[in-house]
Amino acid sequence: MVSTVIAWSNSNVRQACIGAIICGLCILFLIGSVSITRSLILTAAAWLSVFSFFSLISTVISLSVTQKPSVNYTYGFARAPVLAVFATTVLATLAAIFLIKESMEHILENDHHLHPNGLYIFGAIAASISLEIAAYGVKNQPIQHVLTASSSSSLQEHFADISHAICYILPGLSVLLLPRLNALSLLALLTTVACVITHWFVSNLWWIDAVATLILSVCIFLTMWPLSKYTGRILLQTTPPHIHNQLDRCISEASTIDGVLELRLAHFWQLDFTTMAGTVDVRVRRDADEQLVLALVTEKLSAVISILTVQIVKDVVTNWQGTCKTHSVSYDLHRPPQFHSSNSLNQFDDSHSHSHSHPHEHEYARFMHKLNRKELLTKILRVDHIGELAAIRIYDGQKAIISGQHPSRPIIEEMQAQEKEHLDVMERLCAKHNIQPTVLAPLLSIAAYALD
Repeated sequence: MVSTVIAWSNSNVRQACIGAIICGLCILFLIGSVSITRSLILTAAAWLSVFSFFSLISTVISLSVTQKPSVNYTYGFARAPVLAVFATTVLATLAAIFLIKESMEHILENDHHLHPNGLYIFGAIAASISLEIAAYGVKNQPIQHVLTASSSSSLQEHFADISHAICYILPGLSVLLLPRLNALSLLALLTTVACVITHWFVSNLWWIDAVATLILSVCIFLTMWPLSKYTGRILLQTTPPHIHNQLDRCISEASTIDGVLELRLAHFWQLDFTTMAGTVDVRVRRDADEQLVLALVTEKLSAVISILTVQIVKDVVTNWQGTCKTHSVSYDLHRPPQFHSSNSLNQFDDSHSHSHSHPHEHEYARFMHKLNRKELLTKILRVDHIGELAAIRIYDGQKAIISGQHPSRPIIEEMQAQEKEHLDVMERLCAKHNIQPTVLAPLLSIAAYALD
């Protein structure tokens, strides 16, 4: 049963709820500041506080929902935290796009004049507090994992270059700035700088609020893109690139297990932030121990795949070859051919139903079973007769092209003589069983006359 009861006994849940309340108060303060100043930079700060609020809500969801499978949800709500973080990052991205549009409109209209106000400083403090709470307020929250596991944004890469230069002069700062600064801390720093600059120059430069918002919005978009991409790939059931080599090695080791012929229809994906799931079909020999193969394959892949579904498939190729040997039709036409019985056909169907491949052999077996003796002989003799007749005409064409002294001509004549002997046997059998060889024989005869 899947439930979403908030686990108040968990200390991390309580911390996340307290952090969400603080972020909610920051949002209310920033909304009030925007209504007073009509400033775009404070609007951007308010949207960042909203992002922090929903990041903490995703933590509450992650720690509260149960992940027991049910009829409707195979893995429970295991992917709910991933979806929550993805929705939060997409919300911030859309807000950044909206602010970019608003900033461009303000710059083009040239009629928005603001005045210095202490709310810019307090708004920067409120946005920074909410971002820092989202980044460091709660341990083991989904947004922290995404910030650590996702690729660096272009903004982080440029700031990392600056950090290396700063740490070269002040090595003590390497603990804070290297290898890369937390993306939310970087946004808090940029928001504070943008609000302070706007507060200083808003009375002299009418466009400073719109330009600062435009720059901050671009930074927000660049920061959220790697986070959305990382969580989006998880939702699309893709395999993380960093485990491809390890997964290939495990599959290669599993393929060498005694009795395993191949691993096919393999699909491995990241279920949530810490769990890998996968399914694979293992084709084994008919004499292989299924339980032993299942245990060994699971052992090989369990190092990478936490939730693994393995289906053992018996080798149908061996089964089909055995069926062909037992039920093949002999060219000795003096005795009736031996058709497979209904029991053997049912056995064939049962063994074939466990496989996803070789549908043509199955249909062929049913087709052969439905034919009576006369129809079967007619089809066999007509196919062989037209094959021998066509081969003879091909040799006639080759002889007509090459000269009489060509070294390959004796070989062609010898092969044509053998085909004529086979054709003579086919024609005698057709005459014996009163079977018309083929309707294409006159056309091939005309072709032979043209070559002569």
